[in-house]
Amino acid sequence: MAERNDLVSCLESLAKLDVDAVHAYTSAIERIDIPDVKQRLTAFRVDHERHISELSVFIERLGGTAPTRTPDLKGFLIQGFTAIRSMMGNEEAIKAMQSNEELTNKHYAEALTFELPDDIRIVVQKNRDDERRHLDYVKRCIDDRVWEGRTRTVA
Repeated sequence: MAERNDLVSCLESLAKLDVDAVHAYTSAIERIDIPDVKQRLTAFRVDHERHISELSVFIERLGGTAPTRTPDLKGFLIQGFTAIRSMMGNEEAIKAMQSNEELTNKHYAEALTFELPDDIRIVVQKNRDDERRHLDYVKRCIDDRVWEGRTRTVA
């Protein structure tokens, strides 16, 4: 089993990354004008908010401090990067979200290398599955070039 401090640190890091993702999604959603993509990204943002809530329960149970819902310095950089790219149009906003989801997927995969208690592992695995789904969707949007009016990506 992972050391308690290492486990808390791992969960705090994931929760903070999800906080950063919420803010990045907000920046992209505000600028994307493709209704289907906007709707799907809004649902993904809700997933990240749920991840924060679920992870916070474990963090507090283990004696850690749940993250605030405001971005830290890294979060401001991620949000700023997303906002700037999003100003360049739908294509860049979607590509920024790909970068963000690749980062989130990487961190969830790393977390699953820890020896996690079963209840925590189940939640982290479920969250990682969400992250894979998010990344797959964003990649399909890019492959389909949805900003050109193609509609194949809805699934």
